[in-house]
Amino acid sequence: MPARRTVASVKILCELGIRLGSPLNALLTGSSILPAQLDDPHLEINPDQELQVIHNLVRLHGKVPGLALMAGAEYHLTTYGIWGYALITSPTFRQAVELGLRYLDLTFAFARVELKESDGTAAIILTVDHLPPVVRSFVAERDSAAIQVLQRELFGVSLPLRAMEFTHLPCAPLSQYEAMFGCTPQFNAPHNRAVFDEQWLGLSLPKSNETSTKFCETQLENLLSRRMQRGGVSAWLRNKLLADISSSPSLQQIATDHFMTERTLRRRLTDEGTSYRDLLTEVRQTMAEELLTSTGLSVSEVSARLGYSSPSAFIHAFQKWHGCSPRQFLDARPKQIKGY
Repeated sequence: MPARRTVASVKILCELGIRLGSPLNALLTGSSILPAQLDDPHLEINPDQELQVIHNLVRLHGKVPGLALMAGAEYHLTTYGIWGYALITSPTFRQAVELGLRYLDLTFAFARVELKESDGTAAIILTVDHLPPVVRSFVAERDSAAIQVLQRELFGVSLPLRAMEFTHLPCAPLSQYEAMFGCTPQFNAPHNRAVFDEQWLGLSLPKSNETSTKFCETQLENLLSRRMQRGGVSAWLRNKLLADISSSPSLQQIATDHFMTERTLRRRLTDEGTSYRDLLTEVRQTMAEELLTSTGLSVSEVSARLGYSSPSAFIHAFQKWHGCSPRQFLDARPKQIKGY
């Protein structure tokens, strides 16, 4: 997720919640976003603020059939500004997809999105395991529906899907899924993904313009750099590690996932006076203290949550941070006084 994003997506979610009967203040609870700010096109917020609004929407209206599909249907190419225009002017569908993924951090997606090709088929795969469980199915369906809307608007018609799959159980009547995706999805599947014929990637887009695409890419690169600088690359990377600490992705993996070189990412961190190792240690130390003191998890469970190869490796690291073992750390904490 990027360090910052505009408030346009939050406005879409709030408008949906209001149509379903919720007051605006209830939808914004805990987000630190003021109602008047929803009309500010220049306002940038943290992804966590939008995630809080999603949590509120699901809490208030999670039983509404097709809630996420209804939300996803509101994300049009114009919603994304210059990113959407870059897709419109791309020469082919493949180039639009690749450009879209390269600058995915400038969208409102929370799912991790990748394109995979095999045996004449292509699949757009969405991963949501890094998100809180309560919002995973909503995000998977919202982001999938939004992608379907984008594809439809790029061509003027929907390209036929070979399959639509979700890892969760249905959240709406099958007719709602069929209306959105043109097919009946498979549920409780291994992946969230849309599968289609690989040949569609080679289709020319009706409004392609090479000059406009190059201009848009320059603007996207500048915008991405500005947003990362405002929040800081280190803050951006820290958020990514917090979201996926159990797998502890390498710097090379993170750089590859965001279409940059490991060298570039390392240099940006150095410019901010930090490193991947320092950030990983910081995140692990902070989360170790929180998990040990507030969750009741065992040392082995905390070790696994933090991505250590074994409990002994975690204990060794903890002793370097605090000069004592996790058990000694807990025993030394002041006991809570009854009534406080």
